[in-house]
Amino acid sequence: MVAGHAVAAVIHVHNGDIVAAVAKRADIPGEHIVFRESLVTGPVVPGEDWIETRARTIAAAHAQDLLRVRTDLLEQEQLLESLPSRGEVVLWFEHDLFCLVHLIYLLQRIGDADMSLVWYPQPLSESGEHGLHVLYEAREEVTRGMLSVARDVWRAYTSPDPTDLNSWLRRDTPELPFLREGLALHASRFPSDTNGLGAIEQRALTHIASGFTDFATLFEHFSDEVPRFGFGDTELFRHLRVLAERPVPLITLNGELPKAICTITPAGEQVLRGEADDLAMNDPDLWLGGAHLTRETQWRWNGTNLSAAS
Repeated sequence: MVAGHAVAAVIHVHNGDIVAAVAKRADIPGEHIVFRESLVTGPVVPGEDWIETRARTIAAAHAQDLLRVRTDLLEQEQLLESLPSRGEVVLWFEHDLFCLVHLIYLLQRIGDADMSLVWYPQPLSESGEHGLHVLYEAREEVTRGMLSVARDVWRAYTSPDPTDLNSWLRRDTPELPFLREGLALHASRFPSDTNGLGAIEQRALTHIASGFTDFATLFEHFSDEVPRFGFGDTELFRHLRVLAERPVPLITLNGELPKAICTITPAGEQVLRGEADDLAMNDPDLWLGGAHLTRETQWRWNGTNLSAAS
């Protein structure tokens, strides 16, 4: 349990509406807010155009109104700016890629705040009201070491050269024990050196080829598979849409959420068997963190590290 907190106010930052709602029902003291972003999606390039870039990315990826998204992000950034002066900030996150990227962002973003952390290996929504109380009482203080690691990892994640991540894939970080495994999940999203598919596409194609062609079943199997990416249904659907809209499609996609039906194409079967390379058939135009994969700039993942494609 965190000791020495003399502040009266407590602000809880959750990475999902469901957990925030359960925490409120459990009467965990303090204000409960939800961090809404998708920093696993599109360009993540800090700078003057941060809000505009992120707003356009989210609006396009999830078919939302651009003006509303831009306003929501601006208000959220203003809220984050105010947190250090408001009391203890409790961050609630899980051990999946989606949560990890947001946790790293928030640690380096509001590092001047009096922060503590609940970082749990299982879905927090399954903990129940009593379980969340136990986790809250056992929360850990965010240390200077954690903040230093978060700042360095954020720079690597947002770098235009993703090989900056390789050093983090070879080291243990006791400050954030799940970090190396989480960053390996991010690195696995880059095209593999076997068939050009990232791990998300590989996993999705494997399930579709196994007969899980309706989206609801596919999403259930994708989400339950360990290690978890932590993606919501709209994020997985976005990946499926990209697979279907390639110049040489790897799947067909009929219908919309939640009743879409997926079918693997002959080209998708070839790639899945390792008989063809997706990058050879389809020039990429993909952002992963700060790295932009195009025909001219490509990187490959070999299961251990990232390297520039030859």
